[in-house]
Amino acid sequence: MVKTEKRIQALTGGLAEAALGFQRMLEQNPCQPEALVGMSLVALASSQSAAAVTMARVAVAAAPRMGTAWVTLGQALKAAGQMSEAERAYEEAIRLDGMNALARTGLGELMLATGRAEQALREYDLALRRQPAMAAAHMGLGHALACLCRDAEALERYEQALAFQPRMAEGEFAAGFVLARLGRVKDAAIRYRRALALRPDFAAAWMNLGCLLREQGADVYAEAALRRAVELRPDMIAGWVNLAQLARDRCRPDEAEAQLRRALELDERSLPTLIAWCQFRAAERDLAGAWEWLRRALEQAPDHAEAVNMQGILLHTEGRFAEAVEAFERAEALGSRAALSNRGNSLMELRRVDAALRCHEAAVERDPHNAGAEYNLALMRLRLGDWERGWAGYEARWRFREVHRAPMVFRVPRWRGEPLEGRRILLHAEQGLGDTIQFCRYAALVVARGGAAIVQVHEPVERLMHSLAVVRAGEARVARLGAEPPAFDLECPLMSLPAVFGTTVETVSWTGAYLGADPALAEERRAQLEGIGAGLRVGVAWAGNPRYKADRQRSTTLQTLLPLLRAHDVRWISLQKGEAAEQLAGLPCDVMVRDGSSRERDLAETAALVAMLDLVITTDTCIAHLAGAMGKPVWILLPHLADWRWMEEAETTPWYPTARLFRQSLPGDWAGVLERVIAALDSFGRAAGWHGHAA
Repeated sequence: MVKTEKRIQALTGGLAEAALGFQRMLEQNPCQPEALVGMSLVALASSQSAAAVTMARVAVAAAPRMGTAWVTLGQALKAAGQMSEAERAYEEAIRLDGMNALARTGLGELMLATGRAEQALREYDLALRRQPAMAAAHMGLGHALACLCRDAEALERYEQALAFQPRMAEGEFAAGFVLARLGRVKDAAIRYRRALALRPDFAAAWMNLGCLLREQGADVYAEAALRRAVELRPDMIAGWVNLAQLARDRCRPDEAEAQLRRALELDERSLPTLIAWCQFRAAERDLAGAWEWLRRALEQAPDHAEAVNMQGILLHTEGRFAEAVEAFERAEALGSRAALSNRGNSLMELRRVDAALRCHEAAVERDPHNAGAEYNLALMRLRLGDWERGWAGYEARWRFREVHRAPMVFRVPRWRGEPLEGRRILLHAEQGLGDTIQFCRYAALVVARGGAAIVQVHEPVERLMHSLAVVRAGEARVARLGAEPPAFDLECPLMSLPAVFGTTVETVSWTGAYLGADPALAEERRAQLEGIGAGLRVGVAWAGNPRYKADRQRSTTLQTLLPLLRAHDVRWISLQKGEAAEQLAGLPCDVMVRDGSSRERDLAETAALVAMLDLVITTDTCIAHLAGAMGKPVWILLPHLADWRWMEEAETTPWYPTARLFRQSLPGDWAGVLERVIAALDSFGRAAGWHGHAA
């Protein structure tokens, strides 16, 4: 029997030659059990599961006490999808020899295939007691541990399997899979590449490598890897789905749709495909279409964890937060790893702050390598004033694709706060214009630490940055994003500087206005405004970047502001840019708002206009940051759940001492906000010695 087992384990190639040898043995003895077992294994290796079952049945009939025959029958039945019969075959082999390593390993594989990972652990453990160097049992044990999310233990088993059987592509692939889940992305990529060096036609390895590269923002290489995967396996649904997701990320919706259709053609009932369609339609802001695809998924599998999680996401998007919480709770119970953090977001919208925080903390504790969960927890902590932990956790944004799809890669080290001693440091913008304005103040602190700062920003704020005191003094330089900056020794993103300096609510840097207007531009603006008459001059902006994910909540319309615009005899000046500025043309005849900004080239021109105003009233946009950075009185109109930087409930902000915050008391309640602004404007006017009211 031992001889037969070794022969079976060694059968990895030369199928035609092996089959010929077994046929010769059967010509001499048609019931020769070893030959029958061998022929069954040849049939299995040739994907002929029915023939394999037939041969194995004849083998066990010829030698009912031969454990290897029963193991082979179990393997053949499992390949044929006859799981219950396969399990009985393995159990018969174990009855004959309780420590039969092949039987225990086969039974473990079957248990894994039928969702019994805990039970599989025991079978693999027993197999290894008999054969400690059995690579297949170590691999199986690794798979079982990975199914139970015990990734570090799974990695140990895969490494053990590779120690006993080096150059095993499947082992390198499995190690790459758990390394990726452990957050060791570079190591995972190395293992996938090793698997491909051993087996260049390993389609699954190409696909996983492509997914990993996509997460790292290396979209070109990711696409090449994913295309190679579907070239090798045109029937690989997951390959087409991942290609579609990449195309969607790269704003190629037609291509994404074509690839999803290809996946659907392969299997119109594929749940990953249906869920991907739902995500695609939601990304295209077609909620009705998203719901239709989700309905199809839930009809097939009402208890599918990711489908139920997607249900929660759509409910949250529609503002049905209480229902979303229920859906996320159910998805979590079904095994969704993302649902817990998502539930925290919906609870926050319901203003259940403590419960939301507990969700985010638990999500990170449960899945510490999930960048999205860590990012959500960081925003929550920043919102609640726990800045020490919040800023540290905020660094997870670099691993979170929704924030940084393709982060910049530098060859110089990241600055972590060590002495600079005259070294040149690139402080680069990374997100919106308002973020750049808010955090460029840190350039002065970097210079005070002994650094030669280069502030690299988007073109619309490039001229504005020349008003920074350290730039005017020649202690810092300004560079444009996308252009080659001057040589530098270190780098640090602007939004990472609060973490470097240990900023708390009490220690926000503010020594006064740190941005200002160019004198020549300001003089031009003064001349332009001479004819508007006496009275309070108030700038107004009502809409931000429409591409921003939460813009629908933070932006409003000029029509919504009419009660404010009619309330006082104010000289209203629009600071609005973009398509929203076109709303000025639709104002009623009794309301006068002068267009001050729609034709501006950049924010340096806006700053010159703001310098001429008495007050700025704006929703949460870069105008709010600009006015605040200039030390101008600014009233910021905020949605019910405002951005994290405005924290909770406060009417002031440590970022801008001249700012006042007006928050919605209920979702969408701009009317209530405007009532308070109108009353405050009356007080502001009296304090300024102005007593004019609307007729």
